[in-house]
Amino acid sequence: MEVIFGGITSIFYGTGDFLGGEGAKRAPAASIVFWAGVVSLPIMTTVALLVGGEASSGDFALGAAAGISGSFGLVFLFAGLGRGHAAAVAPVSAAMAAIVPVLVVVIIDGERPSALAWLGVAVAVPAIILCAWVADPGDTPGGGFLFGLAAGVGFGGFTAIIRLTSPESNLLPLIASRGASTATVLLIALAGAWRLVGFRSVPRPVVVGSGVLDVAGNVTLLLALRAGSVALAAVAASFYPVVTVMLARLVNAEHLRGRQLAGVGLALFAIVAIALG
Repeated sequence: MEVIFGGITSIFYGTGDFLGGEGAKRAPAASIVFWAGVVSLPIMTTVALLVGGEASSGDFALGAAAGISGSFGLVFLFAGLGRGHAAAVAPVSAAMAAIVPVLVVVIIDGERPSALAWLGVAVAVPAIILCAWVADPGDTPGGGFLFGLAAGVGFGGFTAIIRLTSPESNLLPLIASRGASTATVLLIALAGAWRLVGFRSVPRPVVVGSGVLDVAGNVTLLLALRAGSVALAAVAASFYPVVTVMLARLVNAEHLRGRQLAGVGLALFAIVAIALG
């Protein structure tokens, strides 16, 4: 079941990330994340309360910590996608989002992935390099890589932390996660590090769609993590770059170079190897 829920998560995340990247072309990335959080928080709260559960203060604290990590991931991802580097940013972030939880469960939980899983981790390195190799005039080599790397660490941190919440809490920790994510973006923007604009200055349909899809992805990811293997669930949920890149290709006719296609292929191989391991 963790693979099924993880695959559904990839569809939600991939589509939502594409919308967020489109919005970041017309407004600051932090603004897209912030207003998507404002719009989706009541939805997340309603759904979680309807499902019910028993959450401790520790569950809410873990949810908040996961939300803070995820907020950084979203801002960097949308910023990278907004610059037109879906083919580099999405696979890099996915590889890191898969690797971080695997390393965490190895170090903290004592899980011992097979040689095949470690092969997947090793293959992810050249995959990241190929995906990040941008050479168009005016492009910054490695720019997509840096955005994808930061985004992937944020997403991987979300997965590694939210998995620690108790099964009895059901979806309640995601309320704290969504609230903390939105508050983090607001506080950093008020400190002057990120720029926020008013709700009327952002593409509202894109913001709403991105927020709803991100919430849906968070729900299915949490279900996946509680259904079985954490590593397997995390990796299955990392197929979202396929959706993001394909949408960028279909909607924006974004050009994919041979080396980037090879990088995407290696990244997918790495994800499958880690999952099967």
